[in-house]
Amino acid sequence: MSNVRKQSSYALHFLEKSYSEGKLVHAYLFFGGCKEEKLNVAKKFAKLVLGADEMRSRLIDKDEHANVIIIRPDGKNIKKEQIIFLKTEIAKKSVEDRAKVYIIEDADKMSLPATNSLLKFLEEPAADVYIILISPSKEVLLPTIVSRTVNLGFKVVHQENHPIIKEELLAVIKQLEEGAPPPIVVAKNPDIFKDQTVEFLDAYQVYDRAMLEQSLSGKVSEIKRITKRLRAVEVAKRSLKHNMNVQLCLDKLWIDFG
Repeated sequence: MSNVRKQSSYALHFLEKSYSEGKLVHAYLFFGGCKEEKLNVAKKFAKLVLGADEMRSRLIDKDEHANVIIIRPDGKNIKKEQIIFLKTEIAKKSVEDRAKVYIIEDADKMSLPATNSLLKFLEEPAADVYIILISPSKEVLLPTIVSRTVNLGFKVVHQENHPIIKEELLAVIKQLEEGAPPPIVVAKNPDIFKDQTVEFLDAYQVYDRAMLEQSLSGKVSEIKRITKRLRAVEVAKRSLKHNMNVQLCLDKLWIDFG
């Protein structure tokens, strides 16, 4: 199944129309765009199928509704045990006699055993259970996963039109993209890497997401390279939030870039 759409507003409209016509399927793949946007649409979908009132909506927004479970990477990967947990939850009787929605964030980080375990569910779906996979692209997932889901694409806002990327940050990113050695780039831009590290990482993510969209119909190797870099930047951001030394964090980032 492949219903590819390029805008989140259209993706939501597509889901709402499918719901009103009784044509929902058990599994969807949200790809492209930014993760936050896809997660937001996934939660709106959950509210739709659960008939969420104000209280349920608040619980869903806070990831606290018993019928809406989000699976995120445990460390670097989503492990088989997490998918087994998901399947156990699916088998349980609902706290409320309503649909269940399971959102797998960063589905591209599923280990092979986790992917194989999920495939078994996709082949034998349960009634009133919906799974949404969130991934930066389709190409980084196994074709067997992609073919068993309805694919909904989200559009990336290009960096030249995006207010997050300041001109000086974009200049630094382009230096790195053109192959300048990271230590030299850092040395030439001490203010950015001292006082604007998080903003720089955010900007790099915006840049890479735009590049990923442009590469979706291109070489798989390029898509994998950009996806790898997106993961590395996300790890760096989490490390900084946990008070990792900035220099150590950047050193690891350059190594992860390869």
